[in-house]
Amino acid sequence: MKRFLLFIAGIALMACSLRANEIYVAPTGNDANDGSITSPYKTISKAIEAAQPGTSIFLREGIYTPTPDQIMLHNAANAYDCVYALEKNGTADRPILLSGYPGEKVTIDLSQVKTPNRIMGFYLMGDHWHLRDFDIVGIQVTQTGHTQSINVGLFGGSNCIVERVNMHDGMGIGVYATHGSNNLILNCDAYNNYDPVSENGYGGNCDGFGFHLNKESYTGNVVRGCRAWRNSDDGYDLINNKAPVTIENCWAWENGFDANLVSRGDGTGFKSGGYGMKANPKVPSTVPRNVVRGCLSWSNKQNGFYANHHLGGLDFSGNTSYANRLNYNMVNRKSASEVVDVKGYGHRLSDNLSFRPTAGNGDCANFDPGKCTLTNNTFPGEISLTDADFESLDASQLLLPRNADGSLPDITFLRLKPDSKAYSARIGHQFFNQSATKQKD
Repeated sequence: MKRFLLFIAGIALMACSLRANEIYVAPTGNDANDGSITSPYKTISKAIEAAQPGTSIFLREGIYTPTPDQIMLHNAANAYDCVYALEKNGTADRPILLSGYPGEKVTIDLSQVKTPNRIMGFYLMGDHWHLRDFDIVGIQVTQTGHTQSINVGLFGGSNCIVERVNMHDGMGIGVYATHGSNNLILNCDAYNNYDPVSENGYGGNCDGFGFHLNKESYTGNVVRGCRAWRNSDDGYDLINNKAPVTIENCWAWENGFDANLVSRGDGTGFKSGGYGMKANPKVPSTVPRNVVRGCLSWSNKQNGFYANHHLGGLDFSGNTSYANRLNYNMVNRKSASEVVDVKGYGHRLSDNLSFRPTAGNGDCANFDPGKCTLTNNTFPGEISLTDADFESLDASQLLLPRNADGSLPDITFLRLKPDSKAYSARIGHQFFNQSATKQKD
């Protein structure tokens, strides 16, 4: 009997421990509550303050509208007022989860947060955080000069996952990373982001996803299964990046425009490298080879896939580019000391498909064939494609809802027909083997 009672007591203690590792927040809650599922907190910041390694924070359905007095961290990096500061560390076996409650719609509306500084929604400094299943909308910009606001900023954390987080209809960048290793941005959407306030409304600082890592040691970062559309600058941007980043199985379309398709910023789908065209750029000792593979780029204002004056080679494989001004633009900078554009060198392009660029000779422009490796692409002049090669050219399919697991929707847009010569050669994004690279979550 004594052993039985000890067993029951152990089970009860375990159950209490499990409940203690769960914190609940609801728009109708109260921060004086205990944070349980029946007595939730009201603010997300309260839950973050209470979190420890192994904690799961669940946000119940509704709209969360933080105000300036709820900002957790002021003047981070000498520039940002951060609504939510994720500075604690989880561990590999006890990560910290911040998630929408399963099956419920959660929106974080940042439109009321206005300060003299730049605004950041989530300041991700800690290791082993997992953000999942919520939307961020309405982030503001208040400065009129050169500035930016950020929905999710990776400014120090490593081994973090940002999954099924949608950042849209605001004035800031979706995800912006400067620090950290082995972070995964998975199945996220960034769209309709445009800054009408700074720089006379040019919109040149509103990308969907940007990795601008400032140390060569920040390796292992991946963007996978994401979509970026109608961001006023670029879909994905790897300028000033000192460590290699992989972008795979992602889509980009109609970037360089605002939500109403008014022309704004640069307008590249996948801006894949570069250090700008000013004198004396900050260049790492080893220029990284960023990897872009299995991606789709359609109707961006300028380039589908862009080397962006890089100072070395980049890898593009298994991509599809359609109706961009230049589908593939491989232009490089001559050297760090010479502000001169030259035809692309060192690039490796394999299994890439180009269809109907809007500019002449835009299938693959500005590359030196003697200094690049091109294998099994539709260009230059290898395979001629027509509408009849594709199952569908209906781009509205790009907006279909994601699958239940958050993966990209199954569409026929730009899928090659089996009788196409390019299909037989296994060219384009549809042949990207996602399962071979998928990280276990």
